[in-house]
This record gives sequence, C-alpha cells and structure tokens, in this order.
Amino acid sequence: MKEVIVHPRPTLHTVIHDIPVPSPGPDEVVIEVIVAGSNVKDWLHITTQGLSVNSGDDIAGTISALGENVEATGEFSIGDRVAAFHPMLMPGGAYAEYATAPAHTVFKLPRGTSFEEAATIPLVTLTAALSLFRRQGLPPPWSPRTSSMEPVPLIIYGASSALGSFAIKLAKIANIHPIIAICGGSKNYVTTLLDSAKGDTLVDYREGIDSMKAAVRVALGPLDAKHALDAISANATWIPLSQMLSSSGSQMSVTSGGNKYDDAEIPAGVEIKYTYVGTAHYGAYKTGMPKQPIDKESVEGDVEFAYLFVRYLSRLLAKGRFEGHPYEVIPGGLDGVARGLQKLKNGEARGFKYVYRISETSG
Repeated sequence: MKEVIVHPRPTLHTVIHDIPVPSPGPDEVVIEVIVAGSNVKDWLHITTQGLSVNSGDDIAGTISALGENVEATGEFSIGDRVAAFHPMLMPGGAYAEYATAPAHTVFKLPRGTSFEEAATIPLVTLTAALSLFRRQGLPPPWSPRTSSMEPVPLIIYGASSALGSFAIKLAKIANIHPIIAICGGSKNYVTTLLDSAKGDTLVDYREGIDSMKAAVRVALGPLDAKHALDAISANATWIPLSQMLSSSGSQMSVTSGGNKYDDAEIPAGVEIKYTYVGTAHYGAYKTGMPKQPIDKESVEGDVEFAYLFVRYLSRLLAKGRFEGHPYEVIPGGLDGVARGLQKLKNGEARGFKYVYRISETSG
C-alpha cells in the first residue's frame, strides 16, 4: 500500500512509499482510508520534535480487518463505515491507503454522514470534549443541564476554528449557555451555531483587546463567567481571556503544550488546564507537559470516556443533532498532503478543514 511520510526539514515536504498493509493488534482495527483529515499539529508537532512520520490522525473509511479482541465483542464487522482517532505520531497513521486505530476511538458512521465530513470530526471533537467535560467537569451531552438550572456562561476564544466550533456544538447539546463566541473574519458559520434566545453572543476580537473585554462584559450582563476555552492558545491569547473570567473559582482550558501559562497577568483565581488529547488513548500526560491535573487517576478515566463519547457521536450524527466542520478537499489524494499541510502552516485554513480523498492518489 501507499503511505505518506511527512518531513519537516529542510522544508516541509512529503515522500510516498510502498509498505505492507498493516495487521491489527488485538484491540485494533485496520481501516481502508477513504478520506483523511488534517490538523495543525500534523506539521507543527513533527517540526518542533524533528520527526519524519505519517502524522495524520483523522481517519474515515471502511473496516478491513479486526483484532482478535475486537472481533470477540461483535461490535464491528468488515465493511463497516467508520471514523477514528489514530494515536498521534505512532505507526499506521491516516495518510495512507490503510490505517490502524484502537477500537475504543473508532465509531460507526450513519448513512447520511459523508466520509469527507467524518474526517473533520475525531481528533478535534475529542479535544473539545476532554476540555469541557473531563478537565472542567461540565455536564456531558448525554446528561445535559435542565432549563430550570442557573445559566453557566462559557467563553470560547477562536470560535471559528474547528476546535472552537465543535466546542460550541457540544456545549449546546449539553445545554451550557450563554456561549460567548469570540472570533474574527470567519464568523458567518459561527453565527449559525449560536442560540441568541439563550443569550449566546458573538464578539469580534479585531476591535482590540479592551473593546473585546467590554463586549464580553456586556454580553454576560449580571452573570460571572467561570469557564473558558482558548481554542488558539498562541501569542498569549490566554491572558486577556483569563481576565474576562471571575476572579475566583474559574477554569480555562488551553490546547498547546508549548507554553507554560504562568504569566503574572493571569488572575490568581483562574486555573489554567492544558488538554492533551492523547489521554484519550493513554490515560496519562507526558512528562513535562504544562498544567496537568493533580489527580492522575482522573486522567486514567479519559480512555473510558473516549470509548463512550465517540459512540455517542454516532447517535448524535444519526439523529441530526451533530455535524462535522466545513471542509475543503485538497486534490490529488496522498499526493496533495504536502500542499494541504503547507496551506495549514501558512494559516490559510480559516473556518474550514482540509481533507484528502485517497482514491485521487496517482498511480
């Protein structure tokens, strides 16, 4: 089969080589990849670590082989339409004709969900879910807040990104409102996700930090916000966001492990929590990662949470209560991966994700 290896140096480029089709481990499935999705970390992580690997982790396709333990459960069958989150930087990634994934991060696709849409979902949606429901302890979508409960404001910075948009979708299903969505030029899609009747508001960060803070304060009215997600986590975006939260008992999720988040400007009453989506596979953070939970046992439960969550996604997709992110297909299949990753690196993906149809690969 054909597989892409992404090389970060001397400049970002890819090499396609032929390798045997992988065999599944006992708890894995092998998926014939129909569409692969890209994430910023596909070029960023390998650049910072100096690695050359098949860095794709968002898989959509059909099951071609089952590990012995997976087969024994009877949950999956050969030919099932599925999407999956592949373990980051491990063999068997998404940029190939066949990929592997642990069965607990594989979920079935209803007939109405295309492979292109499905390829936008796994990694980023799990990142949003772990941030809101595991690290911050907000109620999960299958146990939503009732309308009689007091409002729980949630501020999302970078709301038009895939992570920000998926966080909005999940928060709405969990009935977490009002949602204060902060974004810039790609705000049209975000507007369609908000429920103004429940106080959801869009704030444009391009007006400047002071104006942004003032707009958030107006949107909150008499409420204090104690929950936030920084979906960008770059260029110190977390500092002004932290200053919009209540000065006591607040939590803010960040998603880049490349920062320490110990800035003096962060209010003492705001706890910064780093989300490492790899805990969905390993139930643990890596040594040296910032702002890890003190309770390590709580992180171990992320594996079981991921198992439940992705299966609930299948239900939500089938019922039309959840959808993927807007996407752009990069032509050429595996031949187009280098172009797509370079466009990501250039910051060209605003309000959509890049996906690749593997059948378009030459040869």
